[in-house]
Amino acid sequence: MTNTKVLLEEAQFYSEAIKMVMIKEYQSVLDEHELTSKQLLILQHIFIKNQLTINEVSSIISATKSAASQFIKKLEEKGYVKREVNPENRRETFVRLEKKGEDLYREMEAANQRVIEKYYQKLSIVDIESYHRVLKKLYELTQTGWGE
Repeated sequence: MTNTKVLLEEAQFYSEAIKMVMIKEYQSVLDEHELTSKQLLILQHIFIKNQLTINEVSSIISATKSAASQFIKKLEEKGYVKREVNPENRRETFVRLEKKGEDLYREMEAANQRVIEKYYQKLSIVDIESYHRVLKKLYELTQTGWGE
């Protein structure tokens, strides 16, 4: 086995192991609010963009518009989001955060800060810059389709 292949396999293993640790770090907040990671992902995107359409939600979670609509319905029933008809295009519906959704997002930001303090701040600035550079490259590859 080549050295590059071994390094990549180990990196993949480490990546998966780190992902599992991170999931555990955030899971208590998800459990407390009875939310799934996809529901949280939707809420995060709404917070960042201020509003989303059902089409955008379906794209974010890689699901059909019908499935995305069901996700939004559940979040709406729990009081995290509200739907509003686009006044400029009545066939389009916006999904926006309610106060409860904004509060949850802030709670997740606090959990994120704890993760940063617990793990990432123990790295040197050189390691953080290297980590950032590699992750950015991998992200760009996944977004442009170069990896196909």
